[in-house]
Formats: sequence, structure tokens, C-alpha cells
Amino acid sequence: MTVGGLDSLLEDCTKCGLCREVCIVERLGAHSITSFLLGEDNYSSWLCSSCWRCQEVCPQGVDIHAIMMEKRRGEEPPPGHRTNSARVLQSGYALTIGEEINEMRRLHDLEAVELVPAEWINALLRGQEEQEKGA
Repeated sequence: MTVGGLDSLLEDCTKCGLCREVCIVERLGAHSITSFLLGEDNYSSWLCSSCWRCQEVCPQGVDIHAIMMEKRRGEEPPPGHRTNSARVLQSGYALTIGEEINEMRRLHDLEAVELVPAEWINALLRGQEEQEKGA
């Protein structure tokens, strides 16, 4: 948890709504951390495109990323988040990369994608599980 906690992170927010106006997640019809900042209950701190537009337009310099991370610590990730995280760790992509991708890359004279060995991924995920149990 951050020094001072969530309350200290929120104290400079004036609820002006500029962050929500520029949020791509909100424009697509979902409700991100910007909905939380405006006092709404229907939001997910896990919905973020990491474009940082909210941070750029905030006239008060509120650390919206820190607020989002603080909220994530207290919320369960949505279904599939762990699976996508494992895929990103494995290949750098949220979608599965297999030999069919490398066949397509060869057709375009591109080098094959080298995947991280599965045992490395499993070790990282085991370490994450152990860290979560200890928290």
C-alpha cells in the first residue's frame, strides 16, 4: 500500500471529469478507474489501455495510475487475467503464439518468434503464487 493510502492519493481530485472525457475505455462503453474517480460504483480498475491520457489532462496532477494500482490490490482480477498474464510472460503477447505464426512469418521472410522456455514461465508463476500467499 502507498504511504498515506488511497485517501491521500484522492485528496487532490476535484472530480472535474477531464480524465473520463479522454479515457479510451470509457469511450468504448466500459467503465474504468475514471468512473471510480467520479464517485461511481460501476467500474473496473483492471480496465486500462495504459495510454496515460487521464494523467496528462489532470489539472491537479493526481497520480491516477497509483490510485488504479491501489484499487487493484483490493480487487480480484477478472477471469482470464492470469491466463493472459501467463501468455504475455511466455511470448510477449496476450494471444497464444504457435508454430503457425512462425510459418506465416517465414512466408514474409521474417525471423521465427522464439518463445521463452515453459519452465521459466512456470517458475515465474510459481514465484507469483508464493508472493500472493505471503501477502
